[in-house]
Amino acid sequence: MKQISAIVNARLSSSRMQSKMIRPFCGTDLLEIALGKLDKLDYFSHRFLAVAEEELMEKAKKYKNVEILERKKESVAPGPHHPLITFEHYTRVPTEYFFVINSCSVFLTLDTIKSAYDTFQRTNYRSYISAVETKDWIFDQDGKPITHTDPDTYQNTSDGNIFFRVTHAFYIANRDYFSQNNGKLWNLEINDPFLIKMPIEESLDIDTDFDFEVSESLYMSRLCKKG
Repeated sequence: MKQISAIVNARLSSSRMQSKMIRPFCGTDLLEIALGKLDKLDYFSHRFLAVAEEELMEKAKKYKNVEILERKKESVAPGPHHPLITFEHYTRVPTEYFFVINSCSVFLTLDTIKSAYDTFQRTNYRSYISAVETKDWIFDQDGKPITHTDPDTYQNTSDGNIFFRVTHAFYIANRDYFSQNNGKLWNLEINDPFLIKMPIEESLDIDTDFDFEVSESLYMSRLCKKG
């Protein structure tokens, strides 16, 4: 059995949505929802909330199975930073592998996380990332078609080959590879990262106010159906 730690990263500053992790969401907030899931993942060696701000550290205190992995202040400062600054805390994870759960993927289920964990345990790839199937038409920045290149064959999105779109709902990486390769998590060759297919209905990622409003409405609708 390979040892692996689960990590939820969080910060208060965000270029697109300030304090989105603690913004009211269906009577709770995104961080509380993520911590509630993290607390239940008892098959991981460690379960970490990786934060720098005291306000976020306080959030973890009521979850007995969640440890704090303290981040440096500069890692959560506004603006882009080198990965070895933003994610320096990955180098201090006590296990060789770590499983990062996106706290903004509010619909990600415990079953999907467990399935990804099981995939990790029965395979031997260096890195993994969540993805969904798509037949979308994709063009590059110059307008050149990437996915659909035959006008006589592809007329709509039900035609053509299946591609995979990365969702960033979760990823798995190797601590030592990250540390020794200038903050790289993978080399972007085949199966590095290995793609773990996930349900598309769990793949919504909250990055903008619009994402937040749509997700909150859908989240509330699903709770009402259950209740």
